[in-house]
Amino acid sequence: MKKVHCSRNFCYRGVIKILKYLVAVTFDLNTFAILSGILLSCSRPKKIIKYANITGFMLGLIIFLYRLSDPKGTNLFLMSFNRWLLVAVAGVSIIAVIIFLLNNKKISLWPLSLLIILSLMSITPPILQYTREFVYFGESGISSNAMLRALGFCLGLIACFLISLSAFEVHKALKSEKYKFIFALISIIIFSLEYISSAISALQRLKIIPLSDFVFDLMIWRGENSNAFIFAQIILCVVMLIFVIFTHLKPVGNFANNALLRKEKAKLRNSRRWSWSLLIWCAASIFIIIVLHYYDTKPPAEVEPESYTLENNIISIPLEQVGDGHLHKFLFKSPGGFNVKFLVVKKPIGTSYGLGLDCCEICGVAGYFERGDEIVCRRCDVVMNKNTIGFKGGCNPIPFEYSIKNKIIYIDVKELIKHERRFK
Repeated sequence: MKKVHCSRNFCYRGVIKILKYLVAVTFDLNTFAILSGILLSCSRPKKIIKYANITGFMLGLIIFLYRLSDPKGTNLFLMSFNRWLLVAVAGVSIIAVIIFLLNNKKISLWPLSLLIILSLMSITPPILQYTREFVYFGESGISSNAMLRALGFCLGLIACFLISLSAFEVHKALKSEKYKFIFALISIIIFSLEYISSAISALQRLKIIPLSDFVFDLMIWRGENSNAFIFAQIILCVVMLIFVIFTHLKPVGNFANNALLRKEKAKLRNSRRWSWSLLIWCAASIFIIIVLHYYDTKPPAEVEPESYTLENNIISIPLEQVGDGHLHKFLFKSPGGFNVKFLVVKKPIGTSYGLGLDCCEICGVAGYFERGDEIVCRRCDVVMNKNTIGFKGGCNPIPFEYSIKNKIIYIDVKELIKHERRFK
């Protein structure tokens, strides 16, 4: 029975490692993937949009490589550049919409090409940044954990590619240029609104616009409804594929011979199949963004505090009780009536241990939980580096003094009483 339990636990942790990057890549790339497929379909010649995608990716790669010189993210020039890039994408998307409307419903390639280039310059660096997170501190580069994270990343890319390809084929199947224009325009408008909301936040951080009530409310709304624009693009795709299915049910008109009729039927059947494909990948995207994201980020129920020995105001915890590398929580009832929670975890390298309160300076008493091999903040979902637990800073558990002698952790309750009011 023990082997079965361990096997299930290993499978669960493996799935969690895959989900994290599958969800992250799908969330970051989905709206652009749909837009890119639609624009590639309605552009003539297509090679211009293809070159725009290649150029945008290469420029994004250069930005990512430059970002490697700033691993802590403190480069003020790069931070400012990224914010201005969001503003540029929003501005070009607005220009593209205006030109669409003024250009007698004809597709103008230069604003679309510039929009794709700037968008990929903005999207590519954070997506490539995920590849630097596959190997956690202290792990081997070819460990099963790293391979599972890379697998999730690749699955996210594949899902976005397939929804883009399906959107391309379905949009191409539209018989009327008028409808092609309408669907392309709506897709650009949705993409434009997404970046406008981000650009307003960026302009406020650049001190270009003041933090008014409207700007503040917009920033709050953007944070709480980050999926809205993905759902809007997916709804657009569903409407488009339904339109294609019902206009491609049977051949219309007369055909000179049966061969041409069979060819037309095959063409209609192929369009319907791509429509069903787009529906499947739209549903898969929603499933990933809602359901899998929920399972990836949901904190488990709070674990029961473990027992310890208390003598002469000294807490003692045997190392063998907490030496498995997992999160262990304890509760001390202070004389003032406060429930002071603290945690212990063995670090992955060496024989050292990390101790801290089950709270931090940023998120307060939200506490931490264990997800797979990771220690995660319940409030902000930030993953803790186990090797930094016991040190001050960031979202780390607040440290306190302790000692280890003869394979036993000793904690003076005075150290916990100092922090009791944090748990009021």
